[in-house]
Order: sequence, then C-alpha cells, then structure tokens
Amino acid sequence: MSPRTKEQNEAIRMTRMHQIRDAAAEVYLQRGMSFEMRDVAAQAGLGYGTVYHYYKNKHQLFHDLLMSALDSASELSARTLAAGKPVPERLKAWAVGLLKLWAEEPMVFILYKMASENFHQLPPESVGRLPDRFEAELYGPVIDALRASEDEASAFENANVLIGSLTGCAGLWLYHGRRELDAEKIAERLLAGFEQRKIS
Repeated sequence: MSPRTKEQNEAIRMTRMHQIRDAAAEVYLQRGMSFEMRDVAAQAGLGYGTVYHYYKNKHQLFHDLLMSALDSASELSARTLAAGKPVPERLKAWAVGLLKLWAEEPMVFILYKMASENFHQLPPESVGRLPDRFEAELYGPVIDALRASEDEASAFENANVLIGSLTGCAGLWLYHGRRELDAEKIAERLLAGFEQRKIS
C-alpha cells in the first residue's frame, strides 16, 4: 500500500476538522459552553486524543467554528442582500436563506446567537476579529438594505428586530433538536409584520 500524498493528507485533515466543528455545534446546542472536549469526541465518534490533536481546548475549537460559520453566512449575505432587486425581495431571500443555513449548519446559528450576546461566553483572547467581521459582513449589509427604503434610525432599529426575531424563532427549533422549520413561512410572517407596520 503506497503512502498518502500531501493532498490526501490535507483532505483528511479538513474533513476531520469539519467533523469536529459539526459535533461541537451539536454539543453546544445541548449543553452550552459547559461542554467538555470529551463530549465533542463522543458526538463525533472520534477518540479523545484525536480531537485534541486538532484543537488544544474548546475555546480554540469554538473560535475556528465561528470563523467558519462567518464565512458561510457572509457568502449568503453578499449573495442575497446585494443591490439590484427590491428591498422586500432581498430581505426575504436573505431571511429564508439564513433560516435554511441555520438548520443545515447550526454553527451559523450559534454565531448569530453569540454575536447578539457580544461573544461574552468566550475569553477575550478567543474572540479576535469576530465582532468586527460580524458587524461588517453580516450586520452592516442588513442595515444597508433597509437604508434603501428607511431613514438611518429606522434601518438600525429594524435590522435589530429582524435579526433578533429570526434568531429567537430558530432557537425554539434548534435547541430542541428539530431541523424541520418552515423557512419560507417564518420569513413571510415576519416580513409581513414589517410591511403592515409601514402601512399603518
């Protein structure tokens, strides 16, 4: 049997790290930050030492998990919120896409939840650039989309309501191990409330 190539080893490494991050997200939804690395290993079906080979502690693991989640969410925001379509259409595409992404990749939901709490569950040295990137790549684009049809203060307020409502609603599903949320229906109801508020 010939030895693995450098590329094969790198592919195995990336697959293993993704497996560990996915397991950490599931464990977090069950236990919050009180989880142990052994919980992640059990969830991933890996040996304790294997998890420690990739991550020396849960804070390093969570930083990597959140950075990966930020990349996924940033791609969605750039794709759905870019100018060109009417604001309601962009907001609906973003909200539906975000809810679906949270159901598929709970680590992205955890990113939004932790951001809403100013990443206080992580030690300052583990937070790094997460708040700045969240603001620039995920929060700012929602405000910018709303600015197209509202004043600055309303755009800021409504971005908070939208993100907070989506996070709270999805949490009721995800924290109870349910992934079958109806993204279209949730987004339509939430955004209909916004349109009704503008009319009245």
